[in-house]
Amino acid sequence: MYEDASYSPPTRAMKADRYLFTRQTFVEYPDLRVSGPGFKDSKKISDANPQQKDYLWGHRLLFDFKNKDGVRLQGILAIPDDYKPGEKRPMLVMFYEKNSQNMHIYSAPAYLPSMGRMPVQAVSDGYVTMLPDIHFLTGSSHTDMLECVEAATRKVIEMGYADPKRIGVSGHSYSGEGAAFIGTMSKMFVAVGMGAGVVDLYNDFNQNWGWAYQYQGGSGENGNEYYLYDQGRWGFSPWDQPERYRNESALTHAPKVTVPFLIMHGTADPTVGFMNAVAFYNALRYNGKKAVLLAYPNEGHGLRGMANRKDLTTRFFEFFDHYLKGAPAPKWLTEGVPYLKKEAGVSK
Repeated sequence: MYEDASYSPPTRAMKADRYLFTRQTFVEYPDLRVSGPGFKDSKKISDANPQQKDYLWGHRLLFDFKNKDGVRLQGILAIPDDYKPGEKRPMLVMFYEKNSQNMHIYSAPAYLPSMGRMPVQAVSDGYVTMLPDIHFLTGSSHTDMLECVEAATRKVIEMGYADPKRIGVSGHSYSGEGAAFIGTMSKMFVAVGMGAGVVDLYNDFNQNWGWAYQYQGGSGENGNEYYLYDQGRWGFSPWDQPERYRNESALTHAPKVTVPFLIMHGTADPTVGFMNAVAFYNALRYNGKKAVLLAYPNEGHGLRGMANRKDLTTRFFEFFDHYLKGAPAPKWLTEGVPYLKKEAGVSK
């Protein structure tokens, strides 16, 4: 049986030829289903998310695009239910390696744990959202992210869904450092969000992950194996090709930035040191750029505290709503929050 949906592995009843499984799409919640061995006669036996009918949920489509080398890639585009043909909507772009395999994954609205989790509620708020695949080579990870994200964005603009003057990009961790790099190099985006991203590759190559925060989940492992052989995909050290490490680091290009940044980081991050956020924020401010740093005390690589997740979600939407929709700017964005008032919870 083939359908445009994602299925869980079926579980067979102990004493009957009956099977229990779930089916899900972007629109369909993974309720429990029961069927015989043919699976086509399945019957839904749960209704765990009935409130969805009260909202403009949206729908997804899969689109093809090519990078500069002609490699065929795919992206996921989510479109609001009230979209009318010919409209050009504001668009949010997020990325992290490959995403097209998640086309039919159901995501319920939730408070954001990071700057790299696409909020499903953005579609209900009128945004078009896009998740492109990235094709990586060796020794150019951030340039690869820049090239593929721009190629996918151009494709969606060509398809007629996105307003080219109202597009934002955001990422976290590996894609956070990519978003920072994209924000320094690209002219396609009018606002950038980044979380827990490395901005100085030369320095991070020599760091021990979480040495000061062992109880936060840090391994204490040196970062060089990650950069040489693992997700970093560099394949050479900073001393082999120092200019490559320098040019692929967002911190190097801070003076080129022309768009506002929203930066977030947990101060006890065991994976990417908090000083990456401080260094990038200071570099942007020194060079006269617009930047806001959201520092979450005692949080790690992603946010766990519910109050902090609510706070990030609120600020995320207020930031992008202002720059992509023209909504009024909250005071925290234009004036900041004085240190002495931070403990009192003054945020608006």
